[in-house]
Amino acid sequence: MLTSQEREAWERDGYFIRRGFVQDEVGAAMSRELVALLRRDPPSEHQGEAAYMIDDALLVQPESKVPQGARAPEDFVAKVFNAHLVGGARDFAHDSRTAAIVTELIGPDVDVFQTQYILKNAGAWGQPWHQDSYYFDFDQQPQIGLWLAITRATPENGCLSVLPGSHRLPVQRHDADDRPGANQGYTIVRGLNESRAVPVLMEPGDLLVFHSYLLHRSVDNRASERREAMVYHYGRAGTRNLAPPEMQAIQQRVTRWVPVRRAGHAVGVAA
Repeated sequence: MLTSQEREAWERDGYFIRRGFVQDEVGAAMSRELVALLRRDPPSEHQGEAAYMIDDALLVQPESKVPQGARAPEDFVAKVFNAHLVGGARDFAHDSRTAAIVTELIGPDVDVFQTQYILKNAGAWGQPWHQDSYYFDFDQQPQIGLWLAITRATPENGCLSVLPGSHRLPVQRHDADDRPGANQGYTIVRGLNESRAVPVLMEPGDLLVFHSYLLHRSVDNRASERREAMVYHYGRAGTRNLAPPEMQAIQQRVTRWVPVRRAGHAVGVAA
């Protein structure tokens, strides 16, 4: 159940934070599992590829601009998509407490359709202002994002910033991120008044719940350590993709719809 304060924050700001939602070890275990897969099939084996698949499930997106001092395979990776298909990340997606938040916000029949294991390595660039629904051209809006902190998120290591209340805006115009070396798929909403922007400071195990219209960005990682997070996106069951066929073909690599709840009851993986 959402608290009254969470409900008010959701309506007013488009997000709220559950502090200490899980123990630190939950995220750490996800990280170890996914890093092991990256070391088994590293980016160095896929030179020249903008992205590559592991086990026909996980889509690995290497950094376009390799951070200085990169050594281990994971140091060269920006994101791993579809983690909700494997191991601990899959279990979290179907967890009863996680599902309870989502179903209270968008209804009893929900699917998880995308995950991103984010490795913001030391020196990595941030992602400019954007709305997630720009990427999700679906007939049912909004979607729900759950951002689980695996490590601390600070202004120094590239935490998110949000514009409270911006979820009440329609999807804005998004231009391509034209910085040389920007990661594939990055876009930017220009001309925003950033005076009300709020940095989202997180500790391991904290959970950010946010509306898919909420304008948010991340800043560059100026620290010496990696900032890690797992981001889940949930939508209503039966949602249709309205994007053109050629765009849907691209999106199918980074979206895998998996049932989580029907009429409030667990389906798929046991929760």
